[in-house]
Amino acid sequence: MKPMPLHAWIRPIAIAFLPRSRTPGLNLAIEALFAWLREAGCTIQDQPDNNTNLIITTGIFGEWVGRDEALLFHAKRLHRLSRRPTILTMVDVPEAEFQTQLDHFRALGGLAEAEAAQVQYDGLGPQAAEVIAHQARRGGAELAIGRYLQTRYISIRVMAVRTLNERPYRAVHYDLAGARPVSDARDLEAFAAEVGARLLAAVCATEVNHHVFAQEPVAAETWAGLATPDAMVTAGLTFTRFGFFTTPIQVDKLLGYRGIGDAISAQFSEGCYGVYEPEVNGLITTATGSSRLVDKRAITRADQAVVTGVLPTREGALVRPVEGMEMVVPSVEAVEMMGICEAVAGHERANRSGGLVRVPNVRAILHGHLGVESYDPAYVEAVTLDPLYYTQLVSCGTGPLASGTAAAFSRSQSLRDVSDPRQVVFLEQPGHGVMMVEKWPALGSDAPPFTGFLKALEAGRLRMSLNIAQGPMGWEQRTEDGHTILQRILPPESAGEAALEY
Repeated sequence: MKPMPLHAWIRPIAIAFLPRSRTPGLNLAIEALFAWLREAGCTIQDQPDNNTNLIITTGIFGEWVGRDEALLFHAKRLHRLSRRPTILTMVDVPEAEFQTQLDHFRALGGLAEAEAAQVQYDGLGPQAAEVIAHQARRGGAELAIGRYLQTRYISIRVMAVRTLNERPYRAVHYDLAGARPVSDARDLEAFAAEVGARLLAAVCATEVNHHVFAQEPVAAETWAGLATPDAMVTAGLTFTRFGFFTTPIQVDKLLGYRGIGDAISAQFSEGCYGVYEPEVNGLITTATGSSRLVDKRAITRADQAVVTGVLPTREGALVRPVEGMEMVVPSVEAVEMMGICEAVAGHERANRSGGLVRVPNVRAILHGHLGVESYDPAYVEAVTLDPLYYTQLVSCGTGPLASGTAAAFSRSQSLRDVSDPRQVVFLEQPGHGVMMVEKWPALGSDAPPFTGFLKALEAGRLRMSLNIAQGPMGWEQRTEDGHTILQRILPPESAGEAALEY
C-alpha cells in the first residue's frame, strides 16, 4: 500500500460493489483501488446493508442508465436500507471519445442560447442541452461533460475513467458542486492511493444541515426597520455582474421528468451571501436554493434567514424565524459562514439604540462558484486551507469544509486588526469556488454592506475568473501600472478549461 497522509477525521468505511458493466480498464482501476481501500481498513461488500457508506457501480460510455435502474433512486428501497448511502458511478470513457465530447461541448457552449435550446439529446429532457450549454459557457467543456455524465448515469458522483489502449489513463472526479479534478491513472498504485484518499474524504465529510429554529422570533417591527435585508437584495443584482451568481439548475430540465423524491434536490443555485447585523446579533443570509427555488441574482426580503450561531454539535445552525414570515432554511453554507464569524476576532459596535454589541470583525460574506485571477496585496488578503484540502477535496455544506474554512480565516492578519487597510480577505476552495469576507468600515462611516467588495472589484484590486482551481495553486508577483499584483498560477492538474463567458 502506498502511504498517503489523510485528513484526521477520515475513517474506514463499508463499500458495496454493484457493477453494471465491466471492461479491462475498469477492472484494472477497481482492483487497484479496492486493494488500497482494504489496506486502509475499509470493507468491500457484495451487497449493501445498513452499515454501508458507499455503493460503487460501473458503466460504459454510451450505455446509459434509465430511471427505473438508477441506484440513486432505488438502492435504499431495493436493499431495504435505513438510509441512503453515497453512490459513485465509475464510467469507462475511451480517451478518443472523451476528446470528441470535449469538442462537442465546446461547440455547444459557443452557440447562442436560442440555438443551443434547439439541440436535443435522445433520452434526456427537451431542455437538457440548454442547461448543459449554460454550464459549458460558465465552467468550460469539462464541466459540461460532467453534467452530461451525471445526467446520463443518474449519479451525483461520477468518476470518468479515461482509458487508453484498454488501460486507465486519467480519471476525472465530478460532484454536485461542479468539481472536476483529474488524477493520473497510468501508475495504478499511485492512482489507487490518490483516488482512495479522495473517495474517503468525500464520503466521510458529513453534511451540516441539521438546523434548529429558535422559539423566539425576530419581531416583525425589528425586521421591517432593518436596512440590511435591502442591502442583501441589492447585492444579488450587483455581484451577478462579476460572475458570482447565475441561473439555478433545475434537475427536471435535465432528466425530462419530475418525481425524483428525496434522492436529490429538484433544483440548486450557486453561491450565497450574508451580513452580520448587530440588531439581531446574527448573520442574515440567503435562503438555501435546494429546498425551494431561490435565484441568488434576484432575492427578496422573504428569501433571507437569520442565523445566530452554530449548534454545539456543529451539525447545523441555530436559526431565528421572523415574526409573520414563513420559516426560511438558510444556505447550505450557513454553518460555514457563521463558523467564520465565530472563529475571527471581534470588537464592540453600537446598535441603533446606542447600546454596545460585540460583533465579529467580519461584516459581510460573499461566496460564488468562481476563482480569483489576481489581487492587489495592499488592499486584499488571501488565506489558505490546510494542505490536504487541496488534494482530498470536500464539498460545500459539510462539516470538514466549514471547520477548515473557519481555521483559514482565523489565520488572517487583517481580520485580527480592524485598522489594517486590507478590507477584503478571500479563500479559494478547490473544486468549489471562492469565499470572501469584508471587514467593517471605520466607526462613523455610513457605507452599506458589500461596499468593500464592490470597491475592490471595480478598481481591479480583485479580479475574478470562472476558471476554478481544482487543486493546489500558487501566486506570481508582477507589476501593473506601478502596483504590485499577485497573479494566480495553476499547475496543469489544478487548472480547468477556460470558461467561454464571464
